[in-house]
Amino acid sequence: MNAMLIVSSLVGAADAYRKYEAARVISLLSEEEEAPDFDGLDSNRHLLLYVDRESCAQTINKAARARARDIIDFVSRWDGGGDILIHCNRGVARSTAAAYIIMCMREPETAEESLAQRLRKAAPHADPCPLLVTYADEILDRDGRMADAIDDLCAPCPTISAPVAIVSLAT
Repeated sequence: MNAMLIVSSLVGAADAYRKYEAARVISLLSEEEEAPDFDGLDSNRHLLLYVDRESCAQTINKAARARARDIIDFVSRWDGGGDILIHCNRGVARSTAAAYIIMCMREPETAEESLAQRLRKAAPHADPCPLLVTYADEILDRDGRMADAIDDLCAPCPTISAPVAIVSLAT
């Protein structure tokens, strides 16, 4: 069975973790938010990233680049076994950007546009954070194709807090 990416809002993250029995979790939270208790999850299988209140373009860019690097490093240590739960506050921008980054890493031969469309089909509300995607694109040497594919998506379905979305990865 193919590994799955489970994308959720903060509100739905604990339930999604229990329901899908994710092997790893990526939490992308604001400094005032607290990660749910993922009972039984080893700390080395949980990437907890906080988005600080950056004050200027330079610090925003530096922080986004660091988060992209942290996501890539975390996924690089994943053997592909088990599913990954990815959540942010609303389950719309940061979490879907992380899911897209993982898709591009795990399926390097698949066109970025195809991966972006597959993400959008699974999550019509997906609006991947362009800054995270742009820095991941640079780190992964994708020559702007990841960012271009996200830019080319039509507008997402509006939502306040997104439902859980499941994206299957190719073997």
